[in-house]
Parts: sequence; C-alpha cells; structure tokens
Amino acid sequence: MSMNYAELDEKTRATMLSEFDAEQAGGNPYRSKALSVKGQELFPQLMREAIKNGTEVTLTAAIADASLWEQIEKFMRDGVARERSRDIPKSAERLAMTEFSTWYVRGLARRLMDEGVEKCQVCRGAQPKWEPGDCAKHEGLILDVKDVYANHRARYWPEPGNKVALSIPLAPGCPHVIKRV
Repeated sequence: MSMNYAELDEKTRATMLSEFDAEQAGGNPYRSKALSVKGQELFPQLMREAIKNGTEVTLTAAIADASLWEQIEKFMRDGVARERSRDIPKSAERLAMTEFSTWYVRGLARRLMDEGVEKCQVCRGAQPKWEPGDCAKHEGLILDVKDVYANHRARYWPEPGNKVALSIPLAPGCPHVIKRV
C-alpha cells in the first residue's frame, strides 16, 4: 500500500529528521520488539534514509530482510498465548507504514506549530487492507496540533503507555495521518 503524505516536502522531511534524531538521543527510543537484535541496531539508520529520501515503500524494502526480524511471532487468541512463524513481508510493510507515518505526523505537527497553525484533521493516508476498529473512529476529527504533537506514541510508548491517549497513527497498521484544516 502506498500512502499519500500531502506535505512530504524538504521542509517536512527536515523536521521529521530533527524529531527522529531527538528521540534517538533521548535515552529511550522506541524499537519494535518484532525486530531481531540486528534489526534493532540497523533500524535507526534505515529510518533516517527513508525520512531523507524515501517513503514507507522504500523503508519496507529496506527492512524486508529476514535477518532483521524475530522469526517467531507471539500473539494472544481467545486468551491463550500462541506462537507462529512471522510473515516477514507483512511485518515489514506494517512496521514501515506505521513508523514512517509516525514520523510524518510528528514532523508535520512540529512544522504546523512553527507556522502558527493551531488545528489539524485526522485523515486516511491510504485505504487499508484491514483496519483496527478503534482507528476508524478518529477519522475526520479536528484536533489541536499541540495535542497531536504532545501525544506522539503516548498510547503505547513508553510501555505500558496511556491507552486513552489519542496518538496518530493510533496503532500498528493504522493508515491515518494528519493534514491542514
């Protein structure tokens, strides 16, 4: 799936990169537990490259190497802990879309605040293959840009997160980003 990032220009990319680097230097950067040790080591550089010159599509290709992933995926079904072999292409696509969108939203929110813009709207970046139920409820909401910026990853990071916070994207696989009103 290819996302539409309406304001993905050099100015937004520079802000995205600045925000990403600040999180990396902050002592507790987010890392997907689905990535292997090698994947966690390489991901920041691959993310930087995507922010500078790519999109979620180029990031997907960069992280699709099986050596970057934990091969077994743990999950819950009907209250029972289970395991299965990880679907690497699907995992790479989901992480790339979620992470690139997270940094796009963070960078665009910072840019809008710097420009004196106070409101933004939650919108779809693309039509998803599947959609988390909570995700769709927020489409079209008009939010304070400062709140979007402040709630960066708040729903899930640092763990356990604040489950009532409205982070955009809301969850892994969420196709939502923000736009100017």
